[in-house]
Amino acid sequence: MTPPLTLRRAAPGDLPAIASIEASSFHRPWRTETFASLLQRPDADVLVASLGGTVVGYAVLTAQAGEAELANLAVDPGHRRRGIASALLRECLKILKDRGARRVLLAVRASNRMAATLYGAFGFREIGRHPGYYGDPAEDAVVFGLEVGSHGSG
Repeated sequence: MTPPLTLRRAAPGDLPAIASIEASSFHRPWRTETFASLLQRPDADVLVASLGGTVVGYAVLTAQAGEAELANLAVDPGHRRRGIASALLRECLKILKDRGARRVLLAVRASNRMAATLYGAFGFREIGRHPGYYGDPAEDAVVFGLEVGSHGSG
């Protein structure tokens, strides 16, 4: 039997698992120090999803003056397509609504169809592009936006 998925705020002890998932998910991963500094920021939340005590995903969000950004969301490759990203995103939107955010923005690589599908299921809509935003390989960033409170069940 699969243990239940638990969502909680990240702690310093989660940083090695977060860094490992990050490295397996992105061409240019954030450094562990970046995540450590986010744990200290009052305008940031780092969430982890765990199964049986093992961190299998994380999300990073920031919010200031009614505007929010979903800066990062990743799930361990061995645990994808099990609803973990949806659970993290649902929790992020709840936190942002509770914090008074009115709008959430995020950016994804133009080729990341899985991410675009996930965000679309929650009501995010493409609102712009940043040509050549990503490097290694060079690629446009697609910017998505959502008015908080208008998201679906995902």
